[in-house]
Amino acid sequence: MKLASALYDSHYPFKEMDMFDDYTVVNDPSELDKDSCLVVWGGADISPSLYNRPVSPYTHADDRPSWRDAAEWNLMQRAQELNIPIIGICRGAQMLCALAGGFLIQDVTNHTSGHLVKTNKGDVFQVSSLHHQMLYPFDVPHELVAWSKHQLSDHYIDVKESIQMEIEPEFVYFPRDRGIAIQWHPEFMKVNTNANAYVKQKLKDYL
Repeated sequence: MKLASALYDSHYPFKEMDMFDDYTVVNDPSELDKDSCLVVWGGADISPSLYNRPVSPYTHADDRPSWRDAAEWNLMQRAQELNIPIIGICRGAQMLCALAGGFLIQDVTNHTSGHLVKTNKGDVFQVSSLHHQMLYPFDVPHELVAWSKHQLSDHYIDVKESIQMEIEPEFVYFPRDRGIAIQWHPEFMKVNTNANAYVKQKLKDYL
């Protein structure tokens, strides 16, 4: 299987995990094939139109998709058609949540530094963090793989309304889309960290 990186190259240690036969940057959906695994990286907020929500005053995005939103959305839709795995990192995870039919909480706090996550197997380890929005996958088929060990945010705002959150998702698997959504930034961490060892194991499980 080859790893197809959407639009950007990255220093992320997928290349050093000996899991993929090849690594290439793709810009067009036609570059994907059934032997690919698509990865979509972090960056700016996605347009809430992708998950059918109005723009919150806290969202740093337009009511219409940016050029990058459109390009990566088209790549993800093609991956969906081909039934190939999709790995979303931070912004990519948020877009993957939207693709699966979920939405984003458009403003959360205290997720801009490292913190502990807990997995559904009881493991606990440190991760990086750099986001002010959060996945809300709970209304669509998903497997909650890991979450913030302690509540970090003091509010969760969807558009203009506060909503209740009992758990802060950090790693979610969307089975219908073969989607692996990782809210933290593995590429900011060394290959031999516990977090990246865990990511490697879960990729083996899901791919």
